[in-house]
Amino acid sequence: MSELPKLSGAQHPLQLNRRNVLAGIGAAGVLAGTGMLTGCSNAGPARLPASNPSVLDVLNFALNLEYLEASFYLYITTGVGLTSNDMGSGAGSVSGGAKLNFSNPMVASLANQLASDEQKHVEFLRSTISSIGGTPVSMPNINLAANGAVTSDATFLAAARQLEAVGVSAYIGGAQFLTTSTAALTYAAQILDTEAQHDGFLREFCIALGVSSPAVDSQDQPPTISKIFDTGATTGLNPVRTTSQVLQIVYGAAGQTGVSSGGFFPNGLNGNIITS
Repeated sequence: MSELPKLSGAQHPLQLNRRNVLAGIGAAGVLAGTGMLTGCSNAGPARLPASNPSVLDVLNFALNLEYLEASFYLYITTGVGLTSNDMGSGAGSVSGGAKLNFSNPMVASLANQLASDEQKHVEFLRSTISSIGGTPVSMPNINLAANGAVTSDATFLAAARQLEAVGVSAYIGGAQFLTTSTAALTYAAQILDTEAQHDGFLREFCIALGVSSPAVDSQDQPPTISKIFDTGATTGLNPVRTTSQVLQIVYGAAGQTGVSSGGFFPNGLNGNIITS
């Protein structure tokens, strides 16, 4: 998830403070999470129907996924992950991450900005959950090498493009649950715009540098000179993913429901929405 942008002008229609956002989310009932790459999987029992989560359940689902994104970018750029305060008490460990010595300074700058954004998203989500009377889940165990180690500018761009593309589609999927609250729907639209900027810039880099970023599922269209945007041939629209589809990707369980761990989350997510 992305932090609410600060807009100039007190009367701007999209300028929402955090209290207004929280109220809007409460009225809406649901907010979608984000998702990433592929890995290995293990089947497990469902804990909560993904079609009927509470606000706190969905926010914690998103927080789990933001832990993955933030850890991915932070290890790549600094060699270390989130602070203990950002991970929560009793947090899991991160394996498979290492600092990358970038060859292209523009790619390095992009990576650093993504790391900063995603760390702020973790902090914002934790604050949001606490502010509405919930308990933020702690970071689960994460295996950053589940889909292969990042060892070059190219492998970084390929993986980051996948991360952001799935995130965009997850927010589109969540929009239907926010129609009862103008504030929450506007907030989600701002998040979607931020994620789409990330995704678009990464697609551009992949094309310009000749980087292959494989599809994460049947909906995903890798960036090429003949397919610059991730849009449908007949609709011109982005893919839409449910929480189940997102989990199938991060657990490396393409097309499988009833999976509750694997891939980037070897012991599963924390919270209630954990099963594809």
